[in-house]
Amino acid sequence: MLYELVKKIPKGRVTSYKVLGSILNIHPRYVARLLSLNRDLDNIPCFKVVHSDGRVGGYVLGVDEKVRRLVNEGVDVVNGRVKCHLIVQNI
Repeated sequence: MLYELVKKIPKGRVTSYKVLGSILNIHPRYVARLLSLNRDLDNIPCFKVVHSDGRVGGYVLGVDEKVRRLVNEGVDVVNGRVKCHLIVQNI
């Protein structure tokens, strides 16, 4: 279910661990843990999940790669953060 939600995040947008946790009724840290187990990075874009305050957060391939992928998607990243208006609240 988590991975299916992540696939629904629109191009150029992100969502937060907190939003996904609320939808699934699990703790945001558990969302992060489950996303770290994703082995299908090309089809399940977990790089599109950030902290609720816009901080990019971690990524299995490293933060620099997460930022590169976000920028390639059209997401502005400044000083390790995305603008909060880019965070989708409803998926």
